Amino acid sequence: MTITNSIINKNHSEFRYSKYITPITFGVIFLCHFLVFLAFYPGLCIYDLDTQIAQWNSKIFCANHPLLHTLFIGFCYDMFENRNNGYAIATLIQLIIVDGSMCYGSWYLGKRISKKWMYIILTGFYAIFPVNSLLAISHTKDILFAALGLIFIVDCKRILDGEDLKIVGIIRIVINTTLLLLMRNNAIYAMALTVVFMLIVIIVQKISKKIIDKVVIKIMLICILAIFFAFLGNKLLMKATNATTGSIKEMMSIPAQIMGRIYNTSATDEEKELILEYIPAAEEYRYYLSDIMKRDLPFEIWESKCKHFLLDTAIIAIKHPWESIKAVWFSVQGYFDILHCPYSSDFFFLAKNKYMADAVLDTKIPGILNIYTKLFNKTDIYGYNPVIIFLNIAIYVWAIIIAFAMGFIRRRWRESLPYIFLIALLLTLLAGPGAIIRYAYIYIISAPIAIYDIINRPVDGLSRR
Repeated sequence: MTITNSIINKNHSEFRYSKYITPITFGVIFLCHFLVFLAFYPGLCIYDLDTQIAQWNSKIFCANHPLLHTLFIGFCYDMFENRNNGYAIATLIQLIIVDGSMCYGSWYLGKRISKKWMYIILTGFYAIFPVNSLLAISHTKDILFAALGLIFIVDCKRILDGEDLKIVGIIRIVINTTLLLLMRNNAIYAMALTVVFMLIVIIVQKISKKIIDKVVIKIMLICILAIFFAFLGNKLLMKATNATTGSIKEMMSIPAQIMGRIYNTSATDEEKELILEYIPAAEEYRYYLSDIMKRDLPFEIWESKCKHFLLDTAIIAIKHPWESIKAVWFSVQGYFDILHCPYSSDFFFLAKNKYMADAVLDTKIPGILNIYTKLFNKTDIYGYNPVIIFLNIAIYVWAIIIAFAMGFIRRRWRESLPYIFLIALLLTLLAGPGAIIRYAYIYIISAPIAIYDIINRPVDGLSRR
């Protein structure tokens, strides 16, 4: 029997997942992403890379970026005298992890979907969709976080499907989930909310005298163990690197945006004077991103100055309620508004002069480089084109929200369990600096799982093996 015959049956329409599919799928995804990697060699060295390498070089670490990721990038950076080669190694390691997670998601769905064209679209989405190939080679903690998040979602679904995972499998899941929490500072809060939700479910079952779902207990214990090990791991990393804690400024995005917008729209002279005491660059307010507004806030830790800032913000916001509401909405709009056009120029920095920390763009395939540059490097914020519109984060966020809700609509709340972490994470992102695609990449990479759950009415156990 040939590989082709093992995949497709006699009517040529039904898809049958076989052992040959996994390496083929990984090979296709990796090849497509590897070509983009060569086009942007040694990878997209942008975003927070400059700050993280500066910490590595100075050995003065700060936990505002996940220490594990900073150490990983720094270690690769020092592997070769030619920094490009070090970054290339980091990109390849990340590429293997990201593509492996996509292959894992494809493997899970491949055992359940019935049509060949569905699997082709799934593989094509992961392999060819430009967002996936560009972010897979981007040096930012959000990408590894998203890959580990997809693995976590699939692991939860496998447990809920009743698969018998041996002790080695459980240990692997705990390790993966711990690494997930170490890759983003806000992830541990989202996981804590996830545990609280599952605990409430168990308490409700107990009160209503229903049989307590042992599968939920198993997942909850995995999450609790991961929180414990992540907390312990982060403490050990901070001690080993003598790192300082992150600035409280990172939590001030929404208040700073409210102040910035009111300053530029309706503030009195007296209010403007007060706002400038906290935000000297208030005139540079950008409705979709808070970085400039919170950058110069005059406090680093939780101190009286911060309390005064929050109190003054509340007083001014009450006086200007409509502008305050708009400030908040514009900060989170990208997560919910499907008609909102994403600002492509702030998603990907593909120009040579954007590369950071001794990295130099050294393209090996200039043709692909030129195509991607034309697609994504627009100077206007509202430039529509067929590719850019799919950068709209809301499309993928809503897929997760709907998949979460469908479990309750179908009166099968266990189906919603894998998405609780993503919903909790979204709550933490709403307090962040803005709806940036790399922050929400975990929703994009997990969307195929959610879409499958939305369009397929599940039955007890696995629908297909």
